[in-house]
Amino acid sequence: MFEPAKSNVDILKQKFRANSNVVIEQTAVSNEVGDATLFSNEDGSGLASLTKRRLDHFGIDFNNTESIRTVKFEDYWKERLGSKKIDICKIDIEGHELDALAGFGDALNSIEVIQFEFGGCNIDTRTFFQDFWYFFEENGFDLYRITPFGVVHIPKYRELDEFFSTTNYLAKRKA
Repeated sequence: MFEPAKSNVDILKQKFRANSNVVIEQTAVSNEVGDATLFSNEDGSGLASLTKRRLDHFGIDFNNTESIRTVKFEDYWKERLGSKKIDICKIDIEGHELDALAGFGDALNSIEVIQFEFGGCNIDTRTFFQDFWYFFEENGFDLYRITPFGVVHIPKYRELDEFFSTTNYLAKRKA
């Protein structure tokens, strides 16, 4: 599990201290290795992002910062996971999902299903659903929207899909 915010890492380590199968990595997954700034409204916020979001319209101030490290998942996958096959990968990183996916490199070919979120954060990062649709299409995945009634296949991109209310999706490797 990758979590860049120190306060959340402390909570997660405490919660999973008796479970040796859970590894908490205090870093953010990105398309590059280095240092970055994590912006939020408060320590441990679920809104924290590598982008300073503009949420004035909600009365939310995003001036809290924390210096963090970033890694490329491809490097971690090779060095720490031994390039193993991955059944499912969940990505919820507040508008930087596409950046993280760009850092997956060859690891992307080892993953069967990727669950990701698309919503208001993507307004601040200027990424569109179209970007995700073409990324996954070019990399051999079918896309599905997760709904209260099950998953709905998205066979082609439509501008109607640019819906910035938080929605979860599955990308499943084509058979």
